[in-house]
Amino acid sequence: MASLGQTSSSIRSRGATAGPFQTTNDEDYSRLTSDSSSSKTLGSSSKPTPRASSLLHSGKAESKHGPLSGSFGMPNAPKGGVTKAEWRLVAFVTVFAFFVRMYKIGQPSSVVFDEVHFGGFASKYINQRFFMDVHPPLAKLLISFVAWASGFNGQFDFKTIGKEYLVGEHTPVPYVAMRSFCALLGVATVPLAYLTLRALSLRATTALVGSMLVTLENALITQSRFILLDAPLVFFTSLTAFGWVSFCNEERKRPFSESWWGWLILTGISLGCVLSVKWVGLFTVATIGICVIAQLWNLLGDIRLPMRIIAHHFVARAICLILIPFAVYVGCFAVHLAVLSRSGEGDGFMTSSFQYSLRGNAMPDTYADVALGSTITLRHLNTQGGYLHSHPHNYPGGSGQQQITLYPHRDENNEWYIVKAPGPEDPPPPVDEKGVPLAIESPLEAEKHWNDPIQYLEHGMEVRLVHRLTEKRLHSHDVRPPITEADYQQEVSGYGFVDERGRRFAGDSNDHWIVEIENGHSSDPVSWKRVRSLRSTIRLRHTLTGAYLFSHKVPLPDWGYGQQEVSANKAVGAPRAPVKSRSKA
Repeated sequence: MASLGQTSSSIRSRGATAGPFQTTNDEDYSRLTSDSSSSKTLGSSSKPTPRASSLLHSGKAESKHGPLSGSFGMPNAPKGGVTKAEWRLVAFVTVFAFFVRMYKIGQPSSVVFDEVHFGGFASKYINQRFFMDVHPPLAKLLISFVAWASGFNGQFDFKTIGKEYLVGEHTPVPYVAMRSFCALLGVATVPLAYLTLRALSLRATTALVGSMLVTLENALITQSRFILLDAPLVFFTSLTAFGWVSFCNEERKRPFSESWWGWLILTGISLGCVLSVKWVGLFTVATIGICVIAQLWNLLGDIRLPMRIIAHHFVARAICLILIPFAVYVGCFAVHLAVLSRSGEGDGFMTSSFQYSLRGNAMPDTYADVALGSTITLRHLNTQGGYLHSHPHNYPGGSGQQQITLYPHRDENNEWYIVKAPGPEDPPPPVDEKGVPLAIESPLEAEKHWNDPIQYLEHGMEVRLVHRLTEKRLHSHDVRPPITEADYQQEVSGYGFVDERGRRFAGDSNDHWIVEIENGHSSDPVSWKRVRSLRSTIRLRHTLTGAYLFSHKVPLPDWGYGQQEVSANKAVGAPRAPVKSRSKA
C-alpha cells in the first residue's frame, strides 16, 4: 500500500483519485475548506486538493466581487482595491494630464499633418460618400460622430495642410471638438497606466511614476492633440492590457466568478476595438494570444483538474477572446458600410455589383441578360487593374498592333461590342484582289445582330470582341507580350485595318474567343448557364491557342501610360465541366 504522502502516484487520471484524495459529491460545498485542511494534516503540500481545485476552477467557490472591484491580486494593496488616498492621487494625475493635453488645443487653427486624411474621412462619412482607406473604420467613425454631434455639415474638405478652419468657405469647422475627443482618450490612458501597474503588484510610488511618464511623454501628448488615429489606438491597447492583467489576477483567485467573466469580456471587447482602429492592433492580439496559450498549457498540465474544467476554460476564452473581438470588428464594418451608402471616389476599387448597390452610382440601368450585339465592359476579378481597355496607340515592339490594357476608371475606351464569331454555317466574306477578306456588309459588325432574333450569350459560345471606338478586334497570336517574358504567355492586341479604298478587314480566326462561365450567382441559377450582368464570372479562351485572357499587377512603361499589362496565358487551368452536367449534379 502506498504511503499517504505519495500523492503523485495515487492520482492516475483527471477527476479520478484514490485513498484520502477521493472526491465527494459535487453538491457538498461545505467540505471545501475541511478537505483542504485535512490534506495538510496528512502530510501533503499546501496546494489545494483535487476537490478544492475543481471547485475553484468551476466557479463554485463563492465570490462577491464585481467586475470592477477587488484588490487586483496585489499584495501591496488593501482588500477591495486601491485606497481612497490613491484614488485622489489618480484623480490629480488625470486632471494634470487633462491640462497638458487640452491647453490651447485650438492652436493652430488650420489643418495639421494627417488631419488632411482623417478630417476628410469625417466629411465623407457625414456626406455618406463611399471611400477606401488602409485602416479599419472604428476610430474614424468615432471622430465623425463627434464632428456630426458638434454640428459639422461635411462641406469642409480638409484637402490642404495649413487650410484655415475658421476663415473661408464652409467654415467654421468644429475642429476643437474633434481634437478634444482624441485628447480625452489620451487623458484616459493615464489612469489606465496607473491601475495596470498596481494590478501587476507594483507599489503605488512606482505606479505614480509610470503614469506621470505617460502624462509627460512628448510623442503621446502631440499625437493626442490632433485629429489622428494614434490616441484611440493607444487607449484601446491600454484598456486591453489593464483588462488582461486584472483577468489574470482573478484567474488565480476566483475563476468563473462574475469579476472573472467581466474582465475577460472587457479584454475581448477592447481587443476588437484595437483591431478595428488600426491593423497594427494585430500585435496586441498576438500578445494576448500567446498569453492565452501559455495559460491553457499550464492548466492542461495540472493533473488535479478534470478535463471538463479545462474544456470550460478553453470555451470561455474562445468565446470572449475570439468571437467577441471578431463580432466587434465585423460590426464596425457593418456600420461603416451602412453609413457610406452613396457613390464616392473610392467605389472604383470595388466590384461592379457593389458599385451598383450604391446610391448615385454612375452605372446606367441595364438588362440582366447579355445578348449578341450588346455593348459591354469587362472588369478583371483578381486584381484592381480595372476594365479591359484599348486606345489608338500601338505597342512599340512585338506585333506593333493596338495596345490592350486594364484601366481602373470608367471610360468610353472600356466599351466593347460582343458579336458571334463566323462559323461554317455563315457565308464566306468577300475578298479583295490580294485575297484579303473584307467586311463590307455593314459599317459595324454588331449591327447585324440588332434586327435578328435575340441570341443570348451562353457558356461555350465562340465570339469576337470589337472595340467600340476604334473598331479593332480583341486579338491574340504567338508573339511575346510587351513585358512578360514567360514562354506560356502571348501578346493580346487590337487588330484590324482599312485599305486604301476604305474597305475594312473582316478579321481572322485569331480574333475568336470561347466564353466560359466560371461562376454564377447563388440566387440566380440562370447565371450559371448564360451570361448575366453583375452575376456571371467568365473567362475568355483563345480558340486557336487555348490561352486564356489574363492580367497581373505589372504596369506598362510610359508608352503604355502605366496601365496594367494584358496577355494570354496558356498555363491557366482547364475549363470547368459543362453547364448541363453541373446543373444535373
